[in-house]
Amino acid sequence: MKQRGVSFLEIIVVVGILMIVSAFVSPSIMDWRSKRALESDYLALLSNIDFLKTRVRTINGTGLLICSSPTRLSYQISSNPQSSSSVVSSSFTSNIVENPLTKDPNFNILTGESSLVSLICSAGRGIFATNGLAGVEGSGSAIDIEVNRGGNRASYGAYRVLVNQTTGFVQKYKWQQSTGLWIEQD
Repeated sequence: MKQRGVSFLEIIVVVGILMIVSAFVSPSIMDWRSKRALESDYLALLSNIDFLKTRVRTINGTGLLICSSPTRLSYQISSNPQSSSSVVSSSFTSNIVENPLTKDPNFNILTGESSLVSLICSAGRGIFATNGLAGVEGSGSAIDIEVNRGGNRASYGAYRVLVNQTTGFVQKYKWQQSTGLWIEQD
């Protein structure tokens, strides 16, 4: 008589092989997910900067890029035009036309898995004026934002966005792990 099925020993061998394979594959999947989340946050930041620049010019107003913590980023748009990129006009607040935090207090442009390193997270907000000027509130310096994973450039890489204060031109950089240098992207 022929037996059908599998023996207990065969099941144990298959389970053991699956555990060994998953031990090698799991860290790779986690690194891949972390790198994709970082890239997603970088692209979301670029998209939001383009949106702010376009929207501000369309309504002849002013936009703010607001970093409330290293993992939270939001924006506000006012119909109040201003020519300065270092000081927010006193009438900005009374003319707000778009503030996603009023609809959703948990609104965040980022996934929450990446960190931002920038003056807009510590010293002020990023200002986008209708005349094309952009700068950090308080200093008027260029908006310079690094997107990374907990400050760990070596493991996951990083991205950097630099917005020229005079022209609003956006320069994009990627951290090259092999050389330890910022490489400009197209």
